[in-house]
Amino acid sequence: MRPTARQVALAALVAVPIAMNAIALAPEILYPLPNVNDDAEHVLMVQRASDALAAGENPLDMWVPQLELGFPEFLYYQQLPHLTVVVLDRLSFGLVPLRTMFDLVRYVLLLAFPLTVLWSMRTMRFSPSAAALAAAASSLLAGDFRYGFEYDSYIWRGFGLFTQLFGMHLAFIALALIDRLIRRGRGVIVTAVSCAALVLAHLIYAYMIGIAAVVLFLAGLRPANAAGRAARLGMVAAIALVLSSYFVVPFFAQAGYLNISPYLERAKYDGFGAPAVVGWLAGGDLFDHGRLPILTALFGIGIAAAVVRRDALTLRLAAVGGVLLLLYCGRPTLGPLIDVLPLHEGLLLHRFVGGFELAAIPIIGVGGAVIFDQLASRLPWRPVALAATTLLLALTPALAERWSFYADNADWMRQTAAALSADADARAILERIQSGRPGRAYAGLRANWGASLSFRLPFNSIRFYNLFADRGIDAVVAPYRDASLNSDLLWDFNDQALASYDLFNVDYVVAAHGVTLPSAFAVLLDTPSYVLYAAPGGGYAEYVGIAQRARIGTQADLFVAARAFVRAGGFAPDSFVRFDYRDAGAGAGDAVPLPACPGGQILSERAQAARFDLVAECAHASAIALKVTYHPNWHVTIDGHEAATYMVSPGYIGFDVPAGRHVIAAEYRSLPLKSALFWIGILTVIGLALGTRLRSAAFTARS
Repeated sequence: MRPTARQVALAALVAVPIAMNAIALAPEILYPLPNVNDDAEHVLMVQRASDALAAGENPLDMWVPQLELGFPEFLYYQQLPHLTVVVLDRLSFGLVPLRTMFDLVRYVLLLAFPLTVLWSMRTMRFSPSAAALAAAASSLLAGDFRYGFEYDSYIWRGFGLFTQLFGMHLAFIALALIDRLIRRGRGVIVTAVSCAALVLAHLIYAYMIGIAAVVLFLAGLRPANAAGRAARLGMVAAIALVLSSYFVVPFFAQAGYLNISPYLERAKYDGFGAPAVVGWLAGGDLFDHGRLPILTALFGIGIAAAVVRRDALTLRLAAVGGVLLLLYCGRPTLGPLIDVLPLHEGLLLHRFVGGFELAAIPIIGVGGAVIFDQLASRLPWRPVALAATTLLLALTPALAERWSFYADNADWMRQTAAALSADADARAILERIQSGRPGRAYAGLRANWGASLSFRLPFNSIRFYNLFADRGIDAVVAPYRDASLNSDLLWDFNDQALASYDLFNVDYVVAAHGVTLPSAFAVLLDTPSYVLYAAPGGGYAEYVGIAQRARIGTQADLFVAARAFVRAGGFAPDSFVRFDYRDAGAGAGDAVPLPACPGGQILSERAQAARFDLVAECAHASAIALKVTYHPNWHVTIDGHEAATYMVSPGYIGFDVPAGRHVIAAEYRSLPLKSALFWIGILTVIGLALGTRLRSAAFTARS
């Protein structure tokens, strides 16, 4: 059956932005560059998950040692996007490099977002013209780097929000399926699976979809339909919880070890207030920053049309958007009402701009459809073609602005690639570090001389310290995500004090000529551009004395105590503090003070990603600090016998060691509960699929 002229016109409206994006974003896969944004951590997590799978570790919960003094990223962070890349890599039999696979997945999702919007809106029974116009507009948002659906959030010069890229696709799909379920009572299982996938892809977007589900439940609620709606949504919630429980249950069971950074801008926790947010929306800055407010105008037309026509579907989404926009305004507008929200302590309200855009994009489509339908019914000659052409011309400012924005991104990527390719000194330095003894590297921070190691690029691009994550090198760098309890202490690293290098186990320092560093450093490699120094890191394990014991009630109190220890700067062997925080040290000995062992030696140290093997010797009983972030999932054995661990300042793993020579193993182990819940989820999926198949076969047989 040949497509109609209307279908061709609407398809063209969707295809033009996709084609523009395909060309303009091609550098995202052509230049596999180190990242200055969050993608640096995402690429590292993908690589670590792949390595864990190959080594027989649990890829659902593995230790990532390279950043923030080590952290179990997947215990607290949505992992479906990363594991998707790993699975695709395995399915391709490694023919595509893992980093290239990561970039390909990101590129395909950027191109495919309009198609997800199109499918979702048709599933919600919007008109074809509204769905097509929303799809055409969906990739053209420009919001001045506000962490929303605009592609500033995902490209190389942007924020690198890899998991949000999955989240915005799944949020649209889940919203459409929830709406269908509430209105038509269909699709409990597929809705539950989509919600579970969203939980595993992006927790904040799952949170917002939960709020959206409540609003949709209340819209049009009557005594006659209340019980049915509640039962269906309850079934969705129950199934989704079972499917995602392997992530959700351990997350909340050990949430106290996930950092809530006091250094993050307060507006990200509190919101921006109604005057600012409404001003951005009304002035066009929320959708059309730096250009004619075409999408903003279409949004206004969509709202007006919905009110005039009493369009229940659009008004329901407007209600969802209104609630999420109000929450985006945050504490300056809602005050203590924010504290009523579950998990409000660590809730990043600035990300709710994406939730508002989730509802706004369909409304923009409705506004565009008003114009398209009017023109297509009134123009005297080739009305459908002229209507589509008119809408494309109207979108031209948005297309042109996005093209220019991506052109700058491509130009910066090309210049960065050329600078890195020409810097043989940097490659020599990195290869020397990777071939040396295990230890952390340091090349300054963005708040000090580290910002000057910029490869002579005339714009804000990568610095030398960004290369460490790209190469998988354990390093002291500015945190990307502030997830570890030790992450905020990295800002207090004193590169002029030898004791700091010992405390943080920094063995390698990369600096330009002329940077002032301790004179005791030995030069490992001197190149025309950089000097690589050997610093006294002292190893990952070290005998320490426990001078006192402090009971810590809250995470904020822990940060204050740990920062005070780091800023004191002396770190005498007998000055360490045992922190009793949550269950840290439950069952460990009470011998405090515990003397240091000046003659104690770590005779052998073998460091792996999630394991340390030591041979240690001391003439009397003492303690050892393992210079990685404390977490109760670390287990230590001494001569094959389990030893209790505790938190030792600043936030490391500590354990008591008897006198004499001992063989010690320290290993991160995933909670057994996590694997058990994962397989329960898998069996549930299989059971639901079989049940659906049997019901379908039985229905076919009856008919």
